[in-house]
Amino acid sequence: MRARFWLILSLGFNLFLAASLYVATEPLREPPVVVPPPLNEVVVKTNVQVRRENFTWEQVQSTNYPTLIANLRAIGCPEQTIRDIVTSEVDRLYARRRVTEVDYPNYQWWKSTPDPALAHAAEEKIRSLEAERRELLTGLLGAGWDDEGKELIAARAGITLTGPILGDLPAATKQAVLDIVAAAQLRIEAYQEGQRLQGKPIDPMQMVRLREEPLVPLASVLEPDAYDEFVLRYSPAAQQLREMMRTMDLGPDQFRDLFAALSGIIGQPVFFYAGDDPALLKQQQQLAAQSEAVIKTALGAIVYATYQLNQDPLYRTSQALAQQLTLPASMILPIYQINRATQAEMDSIRNDDTLSNDEKVEALSQTQVEQQQSLQQLLGPDAFQRWLQAQGQK
Repeated sequence: MRARFWLILSLGFNLFLAASLYVATEPLREPPVVVPPPLNEVVVKTNVQVRRENFTWEQVQSTNYPTLIANLRAIGCPEQTIRDIVTSEVDRLYARRRVTEVDYPNYQWWKSTPDPALAHAAEEKIRSLEAERRELLTGLLGAGWDDEGKELIAARAGITLTGPILGDLPAATKQAVLDIVAAAQLRIEAYQEGQRLQGKPIDPMQMVRLREEPLVPLASVLEPDAYDEFVLRYSPAAQQLREMMRTMDLGPDQFRDLFAALSGIIGQPVFFYAGDDPALLKQQQQLAAQSEAVIKTALGAIVYATYQLNQDPLYRTSQALAQQLTLPASMILPIYQINRATQAEMDSIRNDDTLSNDEKVEALSQTQVEQQQSLQQLLGPDAFQRWLQAQGQK
């Protein structure tokens, strides 16, 4: 066993020596040479994507407006967006200046009536800052920078050039209309701000005058059919007529005919007078009587009676109650008659000098009870309970 072991070990060692000798005496082989193809056969890939470095607002922002505009244009910012950004920045600047540079009358908080001189100075300073703001923006952005803004200003006045006539105006005509309307609206807002600074109420007559002003230049800008459409939609007289006829459900032709007959009356500023001057009140009463006569003739006796009812706040309240309680239209007049009788009785009690205050309170309370009893009998239990709930009663 021992001899076999040493024989195997000796054989393995000899094989190892033989392998080592072969490796040591074999010459080194160099790797094969790779010949590159001619340059004209080299295919170059060109679909490598280079990602643009993101920019930040700090890279384009500048307190120098021309530099800011140049930076925005350099990164391909659309002109409309540039106008929006620059306008916003300038508006913010002048908003701060109005706060810091204008001496408002309310600084004198101890005065019941604002100082007229201080109010006038504040108005002048505000106008000066606004003119300066617009001049700056025109210099930065060029003429017409506020064209789109004028559409928004007109919308503040409730005027939009939409529909089958005004919506189809040529672009140049539409812009001319917006110029006129926006300028008028800015004058209205300046007047309102001036009244506020002076602690004075808004004069309805002056508001009508200011709202009528753009109609004169618009007549030379618009074709007759477009001008008529504008007047029917946006003039003070047309808006007043819609208010007067709000429950009458007139058709277009009826409204147009009635407007043609009434516009010269209800379009006058004194028709809207809200003061106590005897002469102006007399003129207003005369105009009101004229308008009633025209309306009665235009509507006819039956429709005019309905119109008169609709002018009564108690009747409109009765209409609203019937709608709220989902009652048939035939119930409106009986409800109105109960409410009208109740109101007349309560007015009589309040004006009765023979009654003491306690007696008036008791009589008024009893009148209200009688009203409820009449309504309960008219409406029925279910509708009456809904009426009590609507009145906040149980």
